[in-house]
Amino acid sequence: MLAVVLGLSAAGFSPSLQPPAVLQSHSAHRAPAVAAVRMYAGMARPVSEAEKDSFVQTEMRGAAMRLHTKDQAKEGQQPAQKPVSDWQPGRAEYLQFLVDSRHVYATLEDLVESTPQFAPFRSSGLERSEPLDRDIAWFEEQGLAVPAVGEQGTTYAAMLRSMVEAGRTEAFVCHFYNTYFAHTAGGRMIGKKMSDMLLDGKKLEFYTWAAGNVDKELLPKLRAAIDAMVATWDREQKDLCLAETADSFRYGGALLQHISRPAPAKAA
Repeated sequence: MLAVVLGLSAAGFSPSLQPPAVLQSHSAHRAPAVAAVRMYAGMARPVSEAEKDSFVQTEMRGAAMRLHTKDQAKEGQQPAQKPVSDWQPGRAEYLQFLVDSRHVYATLEDLVESTPQFAPFRSSGLERSEPLDRDIAWFEEQGLAVPAVGEQGTTYAAMLRSMVEAGRTEAFVCHFYNTYFAHTAGGRMIGKKMSDMLLDGKKLEFYTWAAGNVDKELLPKLRAAIDAMVATWDREQKDLCLAETADSFRYGGALLQHISRPAPAKAA
């Protein structure tokens, strides 16, 4: 699993990842940004017999797998990516990533709480904004100034809000699930890399789930809730959800621009 993750790029995007403000005006069908695929590495395992009727585990995962590189999965269609092992951010850059991530997760969680049709997704145990509050407070205790949310975070959060306001339920479900899944998959590997490189091995709360086993309990429960909702959709609605996959990778992966950077060049 670790080898697969390090061979990907942070959440599923193309080498020419553009700034979020530019991405906002582009179609969801553009090639995804390379920094994103790495986050979704956990999708590479085979679908079990029990999962063969699951929309999440078959059609949603299939759409995501096609955004992997060919060396990551036989379904992959994207070019090779710069491995996580080449990333060399500092603590300030990692903190910026966490601040932007908190803004996006807080937005997702607020939209789920305030939108009646998303009630089945509430209190999933996967919520990340409160753990991120505590992690960011820890960085502040270490003497780092907490930055304002960056363009990547504000752009993604605004897009999610406008999506729900426009009644694009199917599109939101794609972003919602892929964001949480990505963090539990390659996101944990990236967190381990950052911990070892920047935090002397400290494990942030962002990467722990107090409500239960994330792989055996929390994610399966959320998948079941999404599958129950999808059972009420027609084919057109399902396709609207799947069509959003590339943008869910693109916007999520844009957050990783804060940390997917090489070491600063040394002065001559």
